[in-house]
Amino acid sequence: MSQPARSGSIRQARVIERIARSQGLLLPWSVSFVIALVIAIFSPIGQRWEWFAAGAGIAVILAFVVQIIIGRVDGFILRTATSVLGCVLIVGIVSFVSALLTAVSAGISLFPAEFAAS
Repeated sequence: MSQPARSGSIRQARVIERIARSQGLLLPWSVSFVIALVIAIFSPIGQRWEWFAAGAGIAVILAFVVQIIIGRVDGFILRTATSVLGCVLIVGIVSFVSALLTAVSAGISLFPAEFAAS
């Protein structure tokens, strides 16, 4: 008779299967988006860029760990590079939008009136 499988290990296997089906890209991209949004909303304006750099670093490490957890050898470098590039781009896009919104809310104009007249 075989020993019954533990429900915890079955649940863990299902989570890893779901991550593997998406090639390990959706989880790090989603987490990097959430991290970037949290940084954009809650970090002080003077320290925002340092926090974005730290958030991108966390997202890169997470992307690598997810690829290690998947455990597939074929295409590892391409999947990891795609995952890392996506994480950094997502954090970069959120930081750019955050900088634009901060500039607009501070009243900084991209085209001042004195230059528009000439």
